[in-house]
Amino acid sequence: MLSIVMPAYNEAEIIERTVREWHEAVISRLPGSELVVVNDCSKDQTGEVLSRLAMEFPTLRPLQPEHNGGHGKALRFGFDHVATKWVFQTDSDGQHTPSDFWKLWDLRETSDFLLGVRSSRADSLFRILITSVMRLTNFALWGLWIRDANCPFKLMRHGPMMAVLARVPRDSFIPMVMLSILCRKMKFRVTEVSVEHLPRSGGEQSLRGLWKWMKVGTQCLLQLLDLRLHGLKGH
Repeated sequence: MLSIVMPAYNEAEIIERTVREWHEAVISRLPGSELVVVNDCSKDQTGEVLSRLAMEFPTLRPLQPEHNGGHGKALRFGFDHVATKWVFQTDSDGQHTPSDFWKLWDLRETSDFLLGVRSSRADSLFRILITSVMRLTNFALWGLWIRDANCPFKLMRHGPMMAVLARVPRDSFIPMVMLSILCRKMKFRVTEVSVEHLPRSGGEQSLRGLWKWMKVGTQCLLQLLDLRLHGLKGH
């Protein structure tokens, strides 16, 4: 039926609440569904909390790669371990409302990719600026006006998702941005849905500091340029 895939890194402060919220709001209402949490080699007690919760919730499947690889690689690791008809991507930081999932689910029969768009951003001005730059970059490179390419709230058919990810480099820092682009260029059915965005209430921000953002921004731009040159060969 459905696999919810979320990465987690040093989220011991909020991961239990997140798991319980998603189980109550979604998993418990869809028989045959599972919650897959990829613990990206956290240095805190995230792994221990997940192991304890897995004993309480048989539908919770904690996974852990051999090495910390960052958000994008953790997602890919999770996607590699699911085989349900539908796959839903979200984050473990509590910035999205589980009830918004049903907005996407109710539209699934007419789409292959249902992509959340944050109606308002409960983030710093710098993060909002990064999203604006990403939007303009995608338009310049692809001629696509994608409102929120990196919104971590996506419902995807498994087959089309894997077909798109096959064209995304395994080491990509921004695989879901690339997926947002390629699912359109490969002519899959795409629907955008407005969703709520909440302030982070705990856990650890993975990117902090101007220098780190500049480094990551440059890396993302180079990866998008490479995708533009090589990502659609054969299409």
